[in-house]
Amino acid sequence: MNVSEYDYEYPESAIALHPPTVRGESKLFVVLTQTGEIIEDRYNRLSEYLGSGDVLVRNITKVFHARLHGIPVTNSGEKLPEIEVFVSEPHAQSLEEYALRNFDTKRNGFVLEFLSAKRKIKLSQLTHIEFGNGFALRDLEEKGDSFIGLFYRTDGVITVEQLFELFEKYGKVPLPPYIKRQTNPSDEDRYQTIFAQKTGSVAAPTASLNFTKELERELTNKKVAIEEVTLHVGRGTFMPLREEEIEKNVLHAEPFYVRAEAIEHIKQSKVNMQRIVAMGTTTTRVLESIAPKLLAFDDTAKDIVSETQLFIYPPYQFKIIDGLLTNFHFPKSSLITLVDAFLQYKHSKLSWRDIYTFAIQHEAKLFSYGDSMLIL
Repeated sequence: MNVSEYDYEYPESAIALHPPTVRGESKLFVVLTQTGEIIEDRYNRLSEYLGSGDVLVRNITKVFHARLHGIPVTNSGEKLPEIEVFVSEPHAQSLEEYALRNFDTKRNGFVLEFLSAKRKIKLSQLTHIEFGNGFALRDLEEKGDSFIGLFYRTDGVITVEQLFELFEKYGKVPLPPYIKRQTNPSDEDRYQTIFAQKTGSVAAPTASLNFTKELERELTNKKVAIEEVTLHVGRGTFMPLREEEIEKNVLHAEPFYVRAEAIEHIKQSKVNMQRIVAMGTTTTRVLESIAPKLLAFDDTAKDIVSETQLFIYPPYQFKIIDGLLTNFHFPKSSLITLVDAFLQYKHSKLSWRDIYTFAIQHEAKLFSYGDSMLIL
């Protein structure tokens, strides 16, 4: 299979540059795989398509301010115009674990992977990038399509608490690169799910951005169970696949956590033949990654703290999920291959391209702030 098979054209006007005025007012395209029907509805009517016994699983990760701005300083001491530094990898399940994994004791700083739009700057010409208040980034190197550097304090040893305080105080919401505008105050609220709890993502689990408290009450009243997992989302969620042969691509590892109680509940639901519906591709990858635990009926459930590089593409055989709520994704991304794999697994009468064509013809808004589809 080739990545080019997952390319498609769309009008620039289809990119959702802003969220809907009211959360939940986006479109929902309900895909009935067995009949080939697509129902155009509203996201806030999601509960109409789920019922008693269904289990809806969501990702409770929280996006942190991963976009910083700093001043590059050359070997001669010249200060260049400000550049953006986008911390591109998620952090671990706790600050302590992050410190253990990323702190360089010999150099007294944190090793960070980042992106920058100013690729014309030669790293060999820079000594460091200044962020003010005694924080800087040095030992800059290229790493594939990104960079790595050592984040440190010029006046002492930096702590992990100081690092993330800096992100929250001086950083900006990490809107994806295809949203070509400056962040505004509303992004603080709208590029975050209403149930976000555990800080760590550099991108939002977008299928959940339009979920509301009212919708949650409606689902609860219909006896739809809601379970939670945590996967901290990395930049791979909005990056196109690089290698033309799909099998040659490798996804970046993303940390995840699942409580023993959630594992036990989902496990029992599978035994009872209840429908498991994943809110988003991140949730899907967690559930499919822990499938052996969820299907090991003689195993006592325990909390799972791990990471996944699971790359789903046809003819992947899904083991856990029965339904998928997801947005419309960037061309040639691993997210479209996942959607295609799920449609093929469901023996859908509609292909991913059929659905995307229908949605674009019906003026769907695409990507992070855009409309969603529910595949059943």
